Amino acid sequence: MTLLEHELLGASGLTLLFASVVCGAELCARKGWLRPEPARKSIHLAGGLGCLLFPFVVYSWISVLCLSILFATVFHLGENRKKLKSLSSVKRESLGSLLFPFSIFLLYVLSDGRLWLYIAGLLVLVLADTAAALTGTRFGRILYKTAPDQTKSLEGTLTFALVGFISTAATLWFLSDIPRENVILTAFLMAILLAGLESVSIGGTDNLFVPAMASFLLLKIPDKPAAEILFQCESLAGVAVIVAVVDIYYKTLRLRPLIVFGLIAYAAWTLGAADWMLAILCLFIVYNRICDQCAPLPSELSARKLLRPFYPQLAILFLANATMTLRFWFAPFLVANAVAASVAIAHRFAVEAEPRRLEGRKLAAAALLPATAQLLLCIPFQSEYVSQAAPAIVTLCALISLAYARLVKFPLSPFVGNYAIPIVSSIAALIYAGIQYMGWVSVMRPTMWQEVFRCQ
Repeated sequence: MTLLEHELLGASGLTLLFASVVCGAELCARKGWLRPEPARKSIHLAGGLGCLLFPFVVYSWISVLCLSILFATVFHLGENRKKLKSLSSVKRESLGSLLFPFSIFLLYVLSDGRLWLYIAGLLVLVLADTAAALTGTRFGRILYKTAPDQTKSLEGTLTFALVGFISTAATLWFLSDIPRENVILTAFLMAILLAGLESVSIGGTDNLFVPAMASFLLLKIPDKPAAEILFQCESLAGVAVIVAVVDIYYKTLRLRPLIVFGLIAYAAWTLGAADWMLAILCLFIVYNRICDQCAPLPSELSARKLLRPFYPQLAILFLANATMTLRFWFAPFLVANAVAASVAIAHRFAVEAEPRRLEGRKLAAAALLPATAQLLLCIPFQSEYVSQAAPAIVTLCALISLAYARLVKFPLSPFVGNYAIPIVSSIAALIYAGIQYMGWVSVMRPTMWQEVFRCQ
């Protein structure tokens, strides 16, 4: 049998397997043997476990992609046209059935032949998510809002963390040569982070975010020294406490956006170091101090609206890690952060019951404080580099912030309200990166995790 014949035979066998899973769940749903949520989760569970066969049955990512497109199309059409009762009977709107096949493809590609990575990510996606949904549906008593018309339960979230820990630890323990202490610490850190991510994902988007984050964590964490992974676990707890305490004082965010902000702060901590995270927390405080007399934010501030101002900063963090250019991108990160805070403050004043522009001392504070406060926090880590870069950073941020505050029109259009912050802060970061690349300003030297743990 040729390789092509083997590939076609394997793909055909998997197609029949997945089709039988869908047909079985559909039969149970139509006969009334399964309620809508269990019927939907039975496809998720049985189909997901069937995907464990991919590395053993097919060799090419093209086969996985074709199967993903095929079943994503079947799920999408069957759900939207009410042809598949097992999917369309669930009352809540969800993209989960459409995203699930592509998340499998993403896992397959990112694992790149590493069986332990593929299986660990898949089991978290399949087992932990299914267990959390069924536990929340059956036993959920302590509820919290994830959207105006959606809730999740604390019981379901804790179940996700427990099953995620067991799935990850068991897979890494038996299928990898990762040191045992690293296995336990990695599984614990992943379980907490992924449970937090799952708790704030709505509309089935956890089917994409969870495997993507699981793959990233498995690629980045297990090979670190055990002391560093332990410190990351402690840091996660510390970040959660700090963010919660700050929010209790200012009462800015409800539970779901608070979890999202905590994950953003932790991402800055783990992808950068203390310098990066402190900048995020510092600007949260500056924002609240200047806006302390503004009307309260909407109680149901969505995670998407909260994330938008941080798109450029998160992109810079991932780019800097992928290219190992953390030092080059640190100052542009500070610039994007400062400009985002300044524009967000201007928006906060603009959306009040009686819209108003920033004027006088508040305008000066919004233009100067975000950049200045971040740089002051950097002095203990890199004092000489701060003195060299500070004039250019503060001047650029102030000019862009003042120009925006003067040019913004009232009332804000939907586009300006939604996308002005990431667009303006991205432009500011790229301008500073260009100035730095030309050698007109010196590159700052943020703390590196290697220096903290490996003394290099």
